[in-house]
Order: sequence, then C-alpha cells, then structure tokens
Amino acid sequence: MNNPLISIIIPTYNRAHLIGETLDSVLAQTYRNWECIIVDDGSTDTTESVVNYYVEKDSRFQYYKRPSAYKSGGNGARNYGFDVSKGEYVNWFDSDDLMLPDALQSKLNAFEENVDFVVANSLNFDEEGTVSRPYELNYDIPITAENFISQTIGWITNDVLVRRKVIQIPFNEELKSGQEYNFFARLIFITERGKYLKKDVSKRRIHSGSIQTQLSVSKKKALQLLENELCLWNDIQENANWKIKKRILKRIIRFSSETTSKFSLPKYFVTIETILFFSFQWQVFINYNCWFFSNLIIGKGYFFINTAYKKLS
Repeated sequence: MNNPLISIIIPTYNRAHLIGETLDSVLAQTYRNWECIIVDDGSTDTTESVVNYYVEKDSRFQYYKRPSAYKSGGNGARNYGFDVSKGEYVNWFDSDDLMLPDALQSKLNAFEENVDFVVANSLNFDEEGTVSRPYELNYDIPITAENFISQTIGWITNDVLVRRKVIQIPFNEELKSGQEYNFFARLIFITERGKYLKKDVSKRRIHSGSIQTQLSVSKKKALQLLENELCLWNDIQENANWKIKKRILKRIIRFSSETTSKFSLPKYFVTIETILFFSFQWQVFINYNCWFFSNLIIGKGYFFINTAYKKLS
C-alpha cells in the first residue's frame, strides 16, 4: 500500500479543557500522513485559542468554524469537515476521546482491495480511571445491513476508517443523538464490504458532559430514540427489504410505548400511524391505535401494545 492521506474530522463544542489531550493523541500517531480538521460548532470557551496553538505548531491541523449553511450540532460540523477534507480515507473522531498511538496505522494495514471500511475496537474510561467496553464485537457475525440495523453488531464513530469514495451520504443534521447509528445504517446499504480489526485503537471518555451520560438520565430518552427510528425508517425505506423494515418497526412500537408523556407523542402519532398503515400489518395497525387511544384516555393499553409487538416477532 502507498502512503495515502487520512482525514481525521473532529467536531467540537466547548471542549477547551479536553481537546488538547485529544489532539496530543493525534500528534502521537505512528502513521504520519494525516490531516486533522477541527470544526467548531460555536464554542463560547477558549477552544479556539487551544486549537490554534496546535495549528501553529503543526500545519496538518486545520481549524474551522461551522458555517451557517450547516445546521448547528455535531452532524453539521461533521458534514462541513468532510466537505473541506481531502483524504483518501476518513476517520471521524470525538473531541474528548483519545487515539492510541497506532490507531491509524493499524486500521490502514487492515485494508484489502475488496474492503471499503475497517471497524476496530474502543475502550471506555472515566474520571475515576475505570475502564470498560462500550460493546463486545462478535467477529463471527458478518457485517450486513440486517445485522447492523437489528443491533446484532454495532460500533462507534471513532472505530471506523472509511474509503472516501464510498461516502455518498451526509450525517443527518436533524438528529441530536443517535447520529452514528443512523449514518452507518445508511452507509451499509451502500457497501457491506467491511472488515473487523480485532484490536483496541481508541479510548472513549465517559464524563458528566458526554452525550451518553446525558441520555442515560434524560426523561426524553424514549422520545429521542423514537425520533431516531422514525428518521431511519424515512432514510432507508427505499432500499430496505421487509425483514429489515420489521426490525425498525418493532423498535418504533417499543419506543412509542416507553414514551410516558401524553403530550409528547401526539406530534409523531400521524407519522407512526401512516407507517403502520402502509406496511400492510393490519393487526399491528389496529392494536397500535387501540393502545394509543386507550393510553391517552385512561393511561392503560398494555395488552394492545404487547399484542402489536408480538405480531412483528
């Protein structure tokens, strides 16, 4: 293999106290032919001055502010970073996480002619020094759209190195969580030619400001998950077979039932009702409607929602 350019794209927002450590881990890479594009999503702390120190220190670092043409949030920053990047390979990364020194080299070495992306492993670490795994990869399960959408397999953005030529879709800028799941679910419909790398190459920081922690204590978690599944349904329905659609439909049913506020779900009700109607799952459609109205009126409808869920099994 030659010495291709790798674009590391890092969205950031108010990470002045952490991003220096992230950029130090990029500087420490044994693979040298990279560009690191940091896109600021409107920080109000000293992130700009911290990043500019690295830009002045090494020209491979580039600092941008997200233009208004891209929506606020990590996805808009990721999309802009990709648009200005030039690498043959792309590795998105988070501004509070760390690359192990051989992360880029190890992933690049794993590429073969018929491989479009490589998935490595990460470790979680917290402020107390506790180390854990975000997930366990089962290397015997093939990388397919069905396996990914059913969540039999999965990964985080940091872990993946992708050939630029296969990235024909942007991150969905409407989403505030679940962005990587949505993106890779759509990407895998373009190519299933992925490969596992049985190696830990990065460390994901778990702290009070991380999205994972915020979601774990948020009362709106079920509603966010529901919104993500509805968005995914809309994104892939033209390419997905019924088996894959059924996986998503089951989660739509589950997350809608877990949404406890009677005043949150109604704005999604027409969308869910339409999906169920045109899926030709009439028993599911009827039971979902029975659950919705009985839950709205008297707060009970478990029989109907359980029946609808089982009909999709």
